[in-house]
Amino acid sequence: MFPETMAKHVIEFFANIGPMDNSLNLLVLSLAALVGIFGGGLIYWNRRSIGLAVAVPLVVIGLTAAILPWNAGLPAQADASDQWPTLENMSSTFPSEVPVGGFVGSDACIDCHQDNHASWQASYHRTMTQVASPDALMTPLDDVEVSAQGTTFRFQQHKDLSWAEISETGNAASAKLNVPIVMTTGSHHMQAYWFATGLGRMTDLLPIVYIKESQEWVPRNHAFLRPEAPFADDERGRWNAECSACHATNRRERPRGQEGWDTQVSELGISCEACHGPGAKHVQLWRNRSQTNVDVLGDVDDPIVNPASLSHERSSQVCGQCHSINMRTEDLQKLNEHGHGYRAGDDLSDTRLIWQRDVEKIRAFNKKEGLPGAKDDLLPRSFYPDGVTRVTGREYSALVASACHVRGEMSCLSCHQMHQSGSDPRSRAEWANDQLNPVALDDQACLQCHQSDQYGEQHTHHAAGSSGASCYNCHMPHSAYGLLKAVRNHTITSPNLAVDMAAKRPNACNLCHLDQTLQWSATHLDQWYGIESPRFTEDQRTIAASLLWSLKGDAAERALVTWSMGWSAAKDVSGSDWLLPFLAQRLDDDYPAVRLIARNVLREFAGLEGLATTSTSSDLERRQAINDVMTYWAKKHSDVSPNPSLLIDSAGELQQPVIDRLTRQQDKTIVDLAE
Repeated sequence: MFPETMAKHVIEFFANIGPMDNSLNLLVLSLAALVGIFGGGLIYWNRRSIGLAVAVPLVVIGLTAAILPWNAGLPAQADASDQWPTLENMSSTFPSEVPVGGFVGSDACIDCHQDNHASWQASYHRTMTQVASPDALMTPLDDVEVSAQGTTFRFQQHKDLSWAEISETGNAASAKLNVPIVMTTGSHHMQAYWFATGLGRMTDLLPIVYIKESQEWVPRNHAFLRPEAPFADDERGRWNAECSACHATNRRERPRGQEGWDTQVSELGISCEACHGPGAKHVQLWRNRSQTNVDVLGDVDDPIVNPASLSHERSSQVCGQCHSINMRTEDLQKLNEHGHGYRAGDDLSDTRLIWQRDVEKIRAFNKKEGLPGAKDDLLPRSFYPDGVTRVTGREYSALVASACHVRGEMSCLSCHQMHQSGSDPRSRAEWANDQLNPVALDDQACLQCHQSDQYGEQHTHHAAGSSGASCYNCHMPHSAYGLLKAVRNHTITSPNLAVDMAAKRPNACNLCHLDQTLQWSATHLDQWYGIESPRFTEDQRTIAASLLWSLKGDAAERALVTWSMGWSAAKDVSGSDWLLPFLAQRLDDDYPAVRLIARNVLREFAGLEGLATTSTSSDLERRQAINDVMTYWAKKHSDVSPNPSLLIDSAGELQQPVIDRLTRQQDKTIVDLAE
């Protein structure tokens, strides 16, 4: 295989030539071929390194010139509008939609299932991956300039196709790479952009993403909880080989060696057939029924699957094909050429190994199947040490570790609905946010199985209707992480400080009662439920748990508690003004994602909406932002009562020596969560 850097340089070279007329293109190809043959002759006759030195680069150049569309670069003259290609012209450079194997596409569902099709159309499943038409873009990519990590991206739209000109920031003489944006991934919280490489249908990923909530561009590696790092050198083929498995329907990777990929999907995004199975026979069956005016189907078996009619295990597996940490156990060649064998209604375990935090089990499976060793590093990136999931997007792995599913009949559909019901008063956008069934908007989801007369105030010890009386807040706390947020953990548990502390997981009580200590929570759990209190250090007995997590916790603990400092339920219970100095400190966190979360929370305070800092701000800019917050705090702290557990002394001043001591003890363990 040719070195990736060589291929990258070749692509950049041809991308910068701009459009060539056919004669020039032919001339370049001919010269490259001739010299390539000459180099090849040297290899054949002399077997010397000089043959490789000449032949390999030139053959690569010739092949790349042939593969790249003749107009893959920007026209030399900006006003030469007829030379700009359209998305249709570029359709051979990104994965194609080819519905095979009984798949027919979502359009075949419209005639008979208009309401369901309309609600799916409004969902973020549909828009998970899209062709990068202007309507699909989260933000217009026209006359936009973004600078990050020493690189400048200048976006221009010509016809229906956006282009990114990539160059070194502040260096007018630097080489410029012009690439067409052909595909997008994400539409709910953030959006990533894929450009054509010219190597078949292989795409590459822009190293910046657009964040919807804050309406800003950030380096892609800043949008995930991982150490700060420069742009990835090369992510060509990532969508073809990885993302497409769940971000499209019926993916066939179809690798073609040096030619790149000829990736096909039945449909971009997550379509009807991802959940209901291939629809060809179903459509034909009902089409025949309509044409023959037969009122009943008799013994004819309709192969379409309705997950709601399946057992709670099988219906959840429909979601689990993507919302899990799993390893595909099918033959790799068959998988790449023909797609995954799993179909809705099947037993997922026939084609996937659903991971739990069991290294030995995974190693044993790998040895049996002749696969590489267990990815030990993936386990701590996905699970807490006790096996509870710690990242979003893996809800099925969390569910199957919960007693409500194992010993009860809880499924994904106990709370979520894939199609909005007609009686649901919410707007389409509100429903699409989490696709929750109306019964799951409050405790009614739990009361489907648990008797309400057993779970009143005598059980919760909180006033009815309060956030503390919510089943979710105690049994599904925001202890998982993803997309710059803390999210509800779908491994359903009960608060137990000894267990949570051993796993280095913020507990449900103190994620809400931010102003209280671990000792305070343990005392109440002991009094109310007889849960024995663990032993605590002096700091754990006297300093609010939220501050210990924020000041000395690892990056995951800091991220979770920083988000919780902006959670309305926690602020209502604990107050909020006292949080300002500690949020300000997180603006200078080592992890860009934590800096972004802290900035977002601080902007919710009246008077700090315009706080000017980003994940890429310089040290000077961060210090200025911290000073702005502390100036704001100086006006507010007179209203904050002295409280030793909040590190505010009797004079209303911060106990800075204690804060400095805890900061020096910060856990520097590297955290890189596998969202």
